[in-house]
Amino acid sequence: MKLTGKPELISLIKKRIQNEGAISFRDFMDMALYYPELGYYTSKKDKIGGLGDFFTSSELDEVFGNLLAKQFAEIFYKLNEKNFSIIEIGAGKGYLAFDILSFLKNEFNDVFKNIEYIIIEKSPYHIEFQKEILKDFPNVKWVQNITDFENESITGIIFSNELFDSFPVHMIRKKNGNIYEIFIKLDENDNVVEIEKNPSKEIIEYISELHIDIPEGMTTEINLDAKEYIQEIGKKLKKGYVITIDYGYPSKELYKPYRMRGTLLCYYRHKYSENYYENVGLQDITSHVNFSALKFYGEKVGLKTLGFTDQAHFLTSLGLMDIISKLQEKDDFSSFERLNRLKTLVLPKGMGEKFKVLVQYKNVKNPDIKGLELLPYQSDRFVL
Repeated sequence: MKLTGKPELISLIKKRIQNEGAISFRDFMDMALYYPELGYYTSKKDKIGGLGDFFTSSELDEVFGNLLAKQFAEIFYKLNEKNFSIIEIGAGKGYLAFDILSFLKNEFNDVFKNIEYIIIEKSPYHIEFQKEILKDFPNVKWVQNITDFENESITGIIFSNELFDSFPVHMIRKKNGNIYEIFIKLDENDNVVEIEKNPSKEIIEYISELHIDIPEGMTTEINLDAKEYIQEIGKKLKKGYVITIDYGYPSKELYKPYRMRGTLLCYYRHKYSENYYENVGLQDITSHVNFSALKFYGEKVGLKTLGFTDQAHFLTSLGLMDIISKLQEKDDFSSFERLNRLKTLVLPKGMGEKFKVLVQYKNVKNPDIKGLELLPYQSDRFVL
């Protein structure tokens, strides 16, 4: 298979392969998604919504942001600290930030007036959208990277919605009892060839520390970038909470034998495939998050785990069913249409079950929060 997609980006990838002989799948994925101005996330292209390649919960209805705002307000009162920040990592077009800030302004104005809302965003394209949609909120600022903060400098909440699934991953394979990392090179006809090399020490340590049992013959992913990032978050947080909303599983569930091909998928115009080397720079490439890793490596920097649930239970705990009940009392088309959107947020086998919520905290007494009141049945999918 030949590389197809953005010609300029493909040329850069080919040059790097020629210079290095072969590059890791992780480095290919990083270039495909994040190369300045040419990568999928850094280019001027609609990615989210009907004109993009996928939907997020925040795109469906404002209630997602409203309920998060309700949770954030509870945390604000609980911490009772000055210089309180709400930090969103990877804010897309800014719709979720808009819904959160609008709800706080209207329903918890004392919270709204005493917080700083900080967006960590790398994409210039998305920053343009965010600044336009959030122009009426004076308490919003932008930062490019979590590393721009001093250690122990943040009091408040650091949260993300569909962040870690978009990190570039190392592709590995177990063969004859040994772990190999997948690299890519080009043959004499310019076709992509995957080759197996000995893995780095970091990959072996990751598998060992998390007690991961890779089945023979499995090809799967190791997300070292997520490991490093959750530790950066933990270092920067002085007091407060880290709330991660994403799709994925704990290690025990993620590496089961029925996932022999791993979880990597591409999204292009609302269709998914496993064609990583097509539409390079034009399509999203994602993998499921290992929540056991976020817990384990977060604990190394002082993040304690408060709870792990799914989106359905989290939103229900915060009052989603009350909103649905009130809409059901109305007999009009707009209410019926909105009901369908809200039900999508909590559907089993859909967004409600697919998306998980991990809540971690640091230096908080009595840390319990409303969103974790209803915890799901503790199967392998919820045991970290």
